[in-house]
Amino acid sequence: MSARTRLALGAAAWFASALILMFAPIGAYTATLATEAVILSLWAVSYNLVYGYMGEISFGHAAFFGLGAFGVPLLARDLGLPFVLDLLGGMLVAALFAVLVSFVIRRTRGVYYAVLTFVLAEVVYVVAIKWTGFTGGDNGLPVARPALLNPSVRYALFALVVVTIAIAALHRIVNSPAGRVVQAIRQNERRARQIGYNTTAYRALAFILSGTFSGLAGALYSPFIHFISPDVLFWTFSGQVIIMTIIGGAGTFYGPISGAVLFVVLRDFISSWSASSAVIGGVSVASLGEHWPLFMGLAFFFIILLEPEGIAGIAARLPRAHVFASSRSSSLRRP
Repeated sequence: MSARTRLALGAAAWFASALILMFAPIGAYTATLATEAVILSLWAVSYNLVYGYMGEISFGHAAFFGLGAFGVPLLARDLGLPFVLDLLGGMLVAALFAVLVSFVIRRTRGVYYAVLTFVLAEVVYVVAIKWTGFTGGDNGLPVARPALLNPSVRYALFALVVVTIAIAALHRIVNSPAGRVVQAIRQNERRARQIGYNTTAYRALAFILSGTFSGLAGALYSPFIHFISPDVLFWTFSGQVIIMTIIGGAGTFYGPISGAVLFVVLRDFISSWSASSAVIGGVSVASLGEHWPLFMGLAFFFIILLEPEGIAGIAARLPRAHVFASSRSSSLRRP
């Protein structure tokens, strides 16, 4: 599809989603799922800047998400800032930490890059666990949001607007000259350096932008669940965004969005088995639902096995398959 066609389809999808949230009689539970999918979509698209476009894997992006999430209640509690400034402040905290991390890892590549991001994120997690007087430790912190956004549907619409603006900005960044340089670095960093580009600076820029927008996703997440704890800083939470990006299609812009939506919907569907009273082959469905991560892992395994490029790869194959089937059918009809 051309860029204009993709833009038109994206705009149509946005307006349809906004109209559904505003006027359709959807329940609080559906609005909650939609909100989580929207927020995690922003996180996956942000992470894709590093993994998909720059070609480096980071095991520490939960730190940026978690710092943004903690920034909202901490700024509201200690400074009494308005809610919008709390969101921007959480985003800024994540951006500052991303600047620090980018300086530390600026000369690392490959597995060393992954290990260093993992270690630095774990430092943040340990600090959050131990500093109970500031972060609440294991007990976490309550997070309030304005009364105007208290109904689930209203907050879902608010999150949709903010995330849409952020994703539009990320789309512009990816397709800007700087974004093209980052993609060139992924293809051949040595050649990009020989041409005259400061590859270290461009890599740092991509990482900082990724951490900043990940912080915005986290800042939206804590008011959404009305609570935040150091669990969102743990490395397993970083694994979730990696999974979403890979199953959606790393290196494609809209692929991680589909990956995040599939992750949320599939997790909810499988975990709902725990409330079922059905029995299949003598095995309780409820007992299977308790092991939902196992079944999600199997589902993702088969998706990647069948199509390494994820959902984006499957979607790209469909038009080619249709064209092939049409040409095959027309050739068979010829005398």
